Amino acid sequence: MIQVTMGTHEKRWMEPAEPISSAAVAVYRNCFETTHASTLELEYSADERAMFFLDGERIGDGPERGTPHRWYRSHISAEVSAGRHCLTARVTMFGPELRQTAQASIRCGLLVEERSRILTPGWECRLLTGCRFLKPAPDWGTVPRIAIDGGFDWTICDGGGDGWNPVRYFQDSRLLVDADLPPMRFEPVTDYTYENSEVHFREYLCAWAEYEFEGPGTVEIRWYESADPADRPEDDWEGCYQDTFELPAGRVRWRDFWWRSGSAVAIKLEGNAKVTGMRFHKTGYPFRYRVDFRDSDPEKELLLDKARRTLECCAVETYMDCPFYEQLQYIGDSRIEMLCTYLISNDLRLPEKALRQFASGQRRDGILPCRFPSHDQLDRYDSCTISSPIIPGFSLLYPQLVHDFARLRRNDELVCELLPAVRRSLAAAAGHLDGGVLRRMPGWNFMDWLPHWENGTPPFCAEGCGCTLNWFFVRSLRDCADLEKNFGTPGRAAAALELADEVEAAVEGTFFDAARGCFAEDCEHRYFSEHAQVWALLAAGRREVLPALLAGDLDRCGIYFSFYYLEACRLYGQTEHFKQRMRDYLELAAATPPGMTLPEEFSKWRSHCHAWSSHSLYFKYAADSFTQPVTERI
Repeated sequence: MIQVTMGTHEKRWMEPAEPISSAAVAVYRNCFETTHASTLELEYSADERAMFFLDGERIGDGPERGTPHRWYRSHISAEVSAGRHCLTARVTMFGPELRQTAQASIRCGLLVEERSRILTPGWECRLLTGCRFLKPAPDWGTVPRIAIDGGFDWTICDGGGDGWNPVRYFQDSRLLVDADLPPMRFEPVTDYTYENSEVHFREYLCAWAEYEFEGPGTVEIRWYESADPADRPEDDWEGCYQDTFELPAGRVRWRDFWWRSGSAVAIKLEGNAKVTGMRFHKTGYPFRYRVDFRDSDPEKELLLDKARRTLECCAVETYMDCPFYEQLQYIGDSRIEMLCTYLISNDLRLPEKALRQFASGQRRDGILPCRFPSHDQLDRYDSCTISSPIIPGFSLLYPQLVHDFARLRRNDELVCELLPAVRRSLAAAAGHLDGGVLRRMPGWNFMDWLPHWENGTPPFCAEGCGCTLNWFFVRSLRDCADLEKNFGTPGRAAAALELADEVEAAVEGTFFDAARGCFAEDCEHRYFSEHAQVWALLAAGRREVLPALLAGDLDRCGIYFSFYYLEACRLYGQTEHFKQRMRDYLELAAATPPGMTLPEEFSKWRSHCHAWSSHSLYFKYAADSFTQPVTERI
């Protein structure tokens, strides 16, 4: 049972006494003494993020990543021997300019509610000094880089040094809920090498890092996705790419603010600097699988292994598009991750959390942001720019995510909770109907990555239009009707079906090209690709497009949209074409180095690990044979 604290039950949070005008990190300490062995038990929350240390040793971090509408609290239990001890909490306060894109915030601070009654009542606080924070690049979605100079106090997380001041308390009425998810993995990594100033892991991973240095001198640390120097970004050590540490004489210890991802860590040493120790702990969602990922074909088993690890690296406290660059929970990426999760695991907690978070990010006008949680300015309507937080196609996919989940019949209460968000999102889209089809949908009209498309937008569709976008709308209306039939009202179900039929008729009249026997992407019939034909099948069962789709003359889907191409082939019995497209995935898995995950695209990719490339898992376990071309209803 989730326990909630809100409204008049305001909590007493603490913050540094001095005003904070820029990015900062605060360390709180509580020095206490026990006469006998005890167990320290406490509930806590933090804004933005806290890492707790007991006598200098890490004992927890959190809270679980939430939203302003649903903020989490966490629990810590630690054994304490008789004697004097120091509990510290390092809390990031990077602010709107430097905090992670997926990190929401209300007001920075720390909340601690102790149950064991062994801490002292007085907390103290210090800010990290002798360091500066820089925007990360090229992995812009993660925590900022740190540059430490000679004035840094390396003992601060142990509770040492001078300058500790009493904290200031404030009342906070945010909604607090118990964690939705189990603790993330925190498993020691031992299978790595350190040679020629580089750490090479056996496999691509997400890991917390801890280092021990000896100085004096300077250390620079940079993570890379690839262990091959020839397969890395073309830049040097200048700029905001690495963490930099100016070391004093003697030994010091550093723990990163956040986990990092990749398969290699480059360490550059100058002066008398040495690395005397390093520890890495693998993190990620603790999936418990109900399948064994085996296949009698070695090629297919290799693909399954890489797809599984790709999914694992893109799922932590939220789903993510990629763990290196963005770490953002996008609707389009998450749909594929959720479908894979449903088939390989019985644990629905991560999909349930994602569905709630997307709904909580909904704008007042009903439009859903393409990614959430985030600290995006959701009122921005930038057209065809990658920075826009609105992608109309992703917003239109959300009803299908809810319908996917509803078909499981594992949590009908959640479906009922989310149904109003589905209704509002479709009503918002309907407001952009013009001549029976969607036009001028706000935001970045991303659909897929193709080399000759500009920023992932189909030709002639920059202004929020296109055949495929309209097919999304048709399918979501029909899925909404199915949801209304089972969880809502018959009247709303009938209205959704009626509108779906009207839009389908308008799509045919606007985009169907009789001479070519398929659908154009634009109203003037200047551009044709697989995308519109795939969704003509998935949204409306339009079999007449099969000859054009399978002829091989249309622009092919990228790796993301090939998920829907494969699904259309699966549902419509196109076994040979399914196998032909799947061959691209088998060749990709064979071409990537051992231990690597699946990249963002079939070729010329940016990210070496991308969630939407994991969908081989779905097609392995979706069905033992091809089914009739009618999706199973609730």
